[in-house]
Parts: sequence; C-alpha cells; structure tokens
Amino acid sequence: MKSQIRALKYIVAFIVLLLLAIIIKIASYRYYPDTNTIVSFNNSLKEQGMNSSRNYVYGNGVINKYFQYTDMVKGAQNMIISTPTVVNGVVYFGDNNFYVYALNAKTGKLIWKTKTNNSVMTQPLVVHGMVYVGTGNNLFKTTSKSVSKTGINSIARGSGSNGIYALSASTGKVIWMKPTLGEDMPSFAYKKGSIYVANGGKHFYSINAKTGSVNWVDNIKGYVSMSSINLSGNVAYFGEGLPMQTQYVAAINVVTKKILWQRAMPQSYGGITDCSPSSNSKYLVISGEALSPTPNKFYEVLYVLSKRTGEIIWDHIIGFGSNPMAMETANSIIVGKSIYVGDPIGGGKFYSFNINNGKINWVIKVYGAVKDGAVYSHGILYFGDEFENFYAVKASNGDVLGVHRFGVGKMAQFSGANPALVDNEIYIGTANGTLYAFPVTYLYNYNLEFLKFNLWTLFYKVLGFRY
Repeated sequence: MKSQIRALKYIVAFIVLLLLAIIIKIASYRYYPDTNTIVSFNNSLKEQGMNSSRNYVYGNGVINKYFQYTDMVKGAQNMIISTPTVVNGVVYFGDNNFYVYALNAKTGKLIWKTKTNNSVMTQPLVVHGMVYVGTGNNLFKTTSKSVSKTGINSIARGSGSNGIYALSASTGKVIWMKPTLGEDMPSFAYKKGSIYVANGGKHFYSINAKTGSVNWVDNIKGYVSMSSINLSGNVAYFGEGLPMQTQYVAAINVVTKKILWQRAMPQSYGGITDCSPSSNSKYLVISGEALSPTPNKFYEVLYVLSKRTGEIIWDHIIGFGSNPMAMETANSIIVGKSIYVGDPIGGGKFYSFNINNGKINWVIKVYGAVKDGAVYSHGILYFGDEFENFYAVKASNGDVLGVHRFGVGKMAQFSGANPALVDNEIYIGTANGTLYAFPVTYLYNYNLEFLKFNLWTLFYKVLGFRY
C-alpha cells in the first residue's frame, strides 16, 4: 500500500513538473510586436489594397481597437468572402447578401452601405475617391449570348445578374455599373486609369475606370472564379478553367493586349481558378486540386511557375482530403525567399517553403483547414483557420507565438477572406457574416486557448494524435 502511495506521489509530481515546464515554455513564447507596421508597398498599390506578393500590410501608427460588425438580414446567410480594404481611415468590404459597406476603421461605425445585384466577393479596389467591386456567384447558367462565333447556347458561371460597380468612396452612390455575361467574383487590378477584370464569362476586360466603357476584351479558355488578378508590371496573371477539367494559369500583357501564355496545369482539375497567385520578380505561385487514386479524395498541390514562360519549376503536395466543394485553395504570400501557405483540405497544416528549390523550411499543425491567406509584419505571420482560431506565428521557424479562438459558432470560420493588417490592426471577415477588427496584441494575451494549443501540440509530437 505504501509503495502504491509512493508511486502515485511520483506520478503526481511528474505531472506537476511537466505542467510547470509547459507553462515556462509558453511564457518564453510571449511576444509583443513592434509598434510600427511595415509599409509593404507604394501608394498606388496601397490604393489597390494588395501587392503582387499578396501581402496586405501598411501603416505607421497603432489603432489598438476591438470591434465586430454584423449586418443582420433575416432569412439569409450573410457570408463575408470579401477581403477588407482600408484607405484613409475607412474599411470597405462586401458580403453575400449583395451589399458593399464602408465602416469607420477605428470605431466600426457604419458610414454607408449600398445594395448591388448579387453577392460581392471581390476585395474593394479604392482609387481616387472611387470604390470598384464585382458581383456574382458560383452557380452556372445557359445563355444565348455565346462567347464563340457559333451562336450556339453557351454556359457561363454566375447565375442571375452580374456586374462591375463603381461607387463613390464617400457616399456609396453608384457612379456607373457595367453588366457582364459571367460572374465578377475575383478582385480587380488598376493601372493608369484602367480596371482589369477576369470573370466567369471567359473574358478578360480592360475598362475605363471613370466611365465604365470597355477599352478592349480578350477571350480566355475557362471561367475565373475567385482567382484575383496579380498585376506585376504590365502583365496580369490569374487562374482559369472548367469544373473537373484541365485548369490553366494565364498571363496577359495589358499594354499590348496579347495573351502571352496559358499554361495547362498537370494533374489539377480544380482550385486553380479559385486561387489568387502571388509572385516575386521571377516566380509565380499558385495552388490547385489534383485527383487522388482514392475515391472522393484529392491532393492539394502548390505550383511554382516561371513568370516569363509559365513553365512549372517545382510542385509539392501540401494537403490530402475530401473535396470541400468551395474555396478549395488558400492564397500564398511571398516574403523574401520564402512562400507561406496553408493546407485548405487536409487536417490542418501551415507551411514555409524555399521559393527557389521547393525545400520545406518548416511545417506546423494547426487546428483546422487554412483557406485564407496570411499577412506578414516584423517577422510574424498572422492567419486564421476554419475552427475560428487566429494565429501569430514566427516566420523564421514556425513557433506559435499566440492563438485566439473566437468561439463564434460553427459557421464562423475564417474561410475565404484574407486578413488586412493596417497600423497594427487586423481586419478579417468570417463565414457567419461578422467583420472583426482587433490589434495584433490581442493574440498575445495569456488565455486558455493558447495553453490548450501548446498541450495539444505536445501530445501530438509525443503520442502522435491530434485531439
């Protein structure tokens, strides 16, 4: 009996020491970021909202506010897939209930909202006092307005009405609206008075930003779902394709109006047309889904292409799982020689790759699938997952510096909308229709979720199970 009591004391002592070690380890991770946010791009791209590397970070101050905004519409699920844009103290975004919003970026107070003709999933493009958004959805329709010369009925992506809107940034008043054959869900690009749009009607448009008139249009091979244009120099890059058929990555010179190349992506039968490519001076990065020999299972593949030719330099499987049916890919960002990207279909992983050779720098386990992109500032990555968690991760080695579970319900995933980081304030939409704004320091507070994450990580590494 005494020996059993002694053994129990040893076990209790071991558990106490283990918990103390974990707490000490967690305490050593506590980190508070610099008070100045890195300015990651120049004024013209600041107005656009995101640069070619897909990193949306700027500002020189600290807002240090917390608010959440939800526009309740009865009988409708109000998803926010639109990445917020913050310009001159105003945050602009759209939702699936057909509205575009302008909020005070410090208080969350509504300045205006404008109803459109369909869901708004684009990141608002704010230029010279105008807000440009597109409308549409992921359903298909038959139309007699064929994009070919045959006159035969064709299929377009985007049921109902679709269009490109120009709104007043101060009042939300519609300045002009151009109807389009297909959906306009991908975000636009702006350059020298023209807006560039790739859409679900198998079209690439150049549109006069002031009047809405079409400068010129190219026909492309497939539909563009959520693959927002990456405008790098004079070349626009994006993903296109047909459902469960060959997917393509395209490059169009917006000055010469010529399609430079349209690269068929081997193995990929989905997702490319949903993924917004990131780039540096040499490479283009995009991901898509490939069919697996296992029934109803898919691989998520990350591709790195030559910007000049479209040649695939390397690829790597980053996930394996069931087809999520929507938002199958996560946008990557590029910082220096590293690519940062999440696994949107597997059990929950986040990666850092060397962009030159495809070597994995590090990979970490997170709670759920990662479908939004990350933002980077001062050596730290910020991103969310589908289980309502938002993370702060050290970019050099993958250490989790902070995590917060918002606990806002099963439909409140961080899913589709990328975060914006402005003056150390994060703005992000969720699948339950709430826009959150919170300072990055919010993620570094001691909380039960951070302790739980580290305990879960420890047990995963030691015993091999997740939960």
